[in-house]
Amino acid sequence: MRRGLAAAVGAAALALSSLLVGAGPASAQDANDSRSVVTTPGGREVVARHYGPLDAPVQLVVLGQMHGSEPGGRRVVKVLADTAPPEGVGVWLIRSLNPDGAVVGRRTNDNGVDLNRNFPTRWMQDGAGRMFWSGPEAASEPETRGMMAFLDEVRPTALISYHQAMNAVDTSHARSRAAARRLARWMGVPATAVPCALPQCHGNLTQWVDRRLGAIAVTVELDRQVSRIEARRAAAAVLRLGTWLGR
Repeated sequence: MRRGLAAAVGAAALALSSLLVGAGPASAQDANDSRSVVTTPGGREVVARHYGPLDAPVQLVVLGQMHGSEPGGRRVVKVLADTAPPEGVGVWLIRSLNPDGAVVGRRTNDNGVDLNRNFPTRWMQDGAGRMFWSGPEAASEPETRGMMAFLDEVRPTALISYHQAMNAVDTSHARSRAAARRLARWMGVPATAVPCALPQCHGNLTQWVDRRLGAIAVTVELDRQVSRIEARRAAAAVLRLGTWLGR
């Protein structure tokens, strides 16, 4: 067990206790770095903000929103932005990869593409004219390419991507299964393989991270409505995961 883990576990436990009892964030903080991920077709900038040490051995990327009609994860990101990570953990927070869709509550981006079908891993053209359209070609969308370039640059230990509303943590990727099960247990939700619109998932962000970066990549499906307590519990689970990954 590496030196400093006991302190990290204590910090994470304190954060968890504070979040769950509704006492507010354990330690509000300012971002120590920020990077532009992409400017969307609608002219909106997607920004990643970093919290905790930039040289921490564990680096997490947390994406609050992929689909514009699924805003619950943004509440989790807000809690994390106000909560100091435990020792040895840094966190990159992206509020939304699809702010254009979020403005109107639409799943797709301004080009009508489902961004979570557009990544170049197992991509297949499907769903033209529907809300699951994978796009005219793999990585056709600027949001997709911007996220890929950002992740290639920062090389996270793990990525957590929030969706709605199946209320479960996905265990589809073998590399990420142990982490997914712990997240599910700490959140108090099922750990299971989350189905896609088609029999086989294709072009997903977590697939790309798993194959391209060899990193842990977990899709978290929040409930249809995300309460303040649920958002805090989900955020606390992310911090506990960071500590666990640094064990």
